[in-house]
Amino acid sequence: MTDFSTLLAGLPPRQGFGDATLIRLEPGSIDLGGGNPDTALLPVDVYRDAFDAVVTDATFPSLLRYSPAPGLPALRAAIAEREGVDVDRILVTNGGAHGLALAVLSLLDPGDTIVVDDPVYPLFLRVLDLVPGVKVVPLAAGPDGVDLEALAGVLAGGIRPTALFTVPTFQNPSGGTLSDEKAAALVALAEQHGFTIIADDPYREIAFPGFTTPAHRAFRDTDRVLAVNSFSKTLGPGLRLGWLVVPAGTSERITRLRNRLDGQTSGVLQAVVERMLRDDRLAPSIAAAGAGYAAKAGALLSALDEEFGDRVSVAAPGGGFFVWAQLHGDVDTERLFDDAQTLGVTYQRGEWFAAGGADHRGRVRLSYSEPDEASLREGVARLARAYRALA
Repeated sequence: MTDFSTLLAGLPPRQGFGDATLIRLEPGSIDLGGGNPDTALLPVDVYRDAFDAVVTDATFPSLLRYSPAPGLPALRAAIAEREGVDVDRILVTNGGAHGLALAVLSLLDPGDTIVVDDPVYPLFLRVLDLVPGVKVVPLAAGPDGVDLEALAGVLAGGIRPTALFTVPTFQNPSGGTLSDEKAAALVALAEQHGFTIIADDPYREIAFPGFTTPAHRAFRDTDRVLAVNSFSKTLGPGLRLGWLVVPAGTSERITRLRNRLDGQTSGVLQAVVERMLRDDRLAPSIAAAGAGYAAKAGALLSALDEEFGDRVSVAAPGGGFFVWAQLHGDVDTERLFDDAQTLGVTYQRGEWFAAGGADHRGRVRLSYSEPDEASLREGVARLARAYRALA
């Protein structure tokens, strides 16, 4: 039998979030647990035109060669312009998960400490498995992002983290958004105490009409933030394209790491996205998608109110893909999840987002991004029937 490395042998199987063995999606079931965008809200016409322009251009054959490890210069320049940073700080990645892996491997050593959102995006904890022995310190994240008073208490208590991980805009799962003032204060703490912020921001452009998304300029004006982003929520996860905004002067070293992993991102896809970013139809399309998601969120919230009444607490999101609801009452959450699936609806259990602080029992993450409004209402009705049968 093959002897695997200590790292590979020690990687645990998926448990809870992302464990497909726990999900029963029978025909007719409604999935309120996923994070897919609605393909009807994606800019398919812009895609088609960009692909056509790329493959019919005389320079197309050159895109079939190996491309530069940091990314095609034209795409890096387009992203840098949108981010408001120097182009040398942009590295193109194969999606957000790839960017998170590069961030973790660039910043952390075995035995280091990292502070993370609680509730946390669970797949980030699995990325941390790449560096055995990393200590995780949970930090409460609410409607206005991470709790800076709690962070100050952690630091005053003598904990010296190497990094802090947060989703600063429409946080997954809570939906919270860090204000510009809190972002600046968080950066000040990072500079004072010498830790680096990993800011994972894939939902930033999925804003509802009337919501002003904070610019978080403080994240760009410091060498204490490594920002991770992805086109997965605006252009679709099948694209597998994202980017990093790295601290000034670090791109060469992080590229060395990237060269030892995958080496490059598809030049063809980069050229397509670069054309899309220059298409005047893209921004209105993304704004229209935000309005579409707002309508879906409204349908989901209305259904929760009708079906659960005062037995549920939930904050209305300003964007993103999820509602983070608290179901009240002493209910066996494992049985509720199983019974709900028997009735034809699945979701994500709150316990699966615990980072080691609160257990989030009784919480549910409900996704409104992919189902239509009728399915959202029916899904909540099925969940309520399972809940009432137990409560």
